[in-house]
Amino acid sequence: MTVTEGKSKVSAGGRRSLSGETIPNVAIFFKRTGLEFLQAIFSVRPENSYRYDADDTRTEIQISDLHAVNLDAVNVRPTIVAVRGPVSWQGMGIGGGAVAGRDMRTGNHQFADLLTGSVAFSCISREGIEAEQIAHLVFNSFKFFRPVLQQYGFFTVKSLNIGAESLVEQEGSDDKTTIVPVYITAMAPDRWILDDTAARTLRAIVIETFMND
Repeated sequence: MTVTEGKSKVSAGGRRSLSGETIPNVAIFFKRTGLEFLQAIFSVRPENSYRYDADDTRTEIQISDLHAVNLDAVNVRPTIVAVRGPVSWQGMGIGGGAVAGRDMRTGNHQFADLLTGSVAFSCISREGIEAEQIAHLVFNSFKFFRPVLQQYGFFTVKSLNIGAESLVEQEGSDDKTTIVPVYITAMAPDRWILDDTAARTLRAIVIETFMND
């Protein structure tokens, strides 16, 4: 699937979520694929063992985006919250230009490169040992199923880290919450096509701007 932006085209580069949806935005892709992966893994766990269910009244653990999670529910059940980190362009193409080829008929240039992104999965619980156990499950899930993730667009999982345990105390309350983060850094392919007409127009705009300065 290709998304047209002006006269340039950006390909998803094979990036699909576990539900099969093509995701051109690599920043969204890293986080959504990670969340869907963990939801799938925890959905097949035995009952009373952090089993995930899309039904909030039945699930034993929350697994969601930072902006969708109900933090008040942490007092009832543990939570895994995804927070995306930086996404960077590697510039690893030929000559650092990422040019993969040129269509001699249209003059369009094809580009291919790698993008590196990171996501932190914060495992939250009222019990420190429980937060550590969930973090261990998250860590091992990404480690054991690296080949599966690669099929959905992760070029490679570069690194996995379990962060230090931290205790959060709510002001004016005796409630204490433990957070143990799991950090994943991965690389995904990125491809796009630059229309020759758009390239010439952009070049003219840039040259005119500098000449006027």
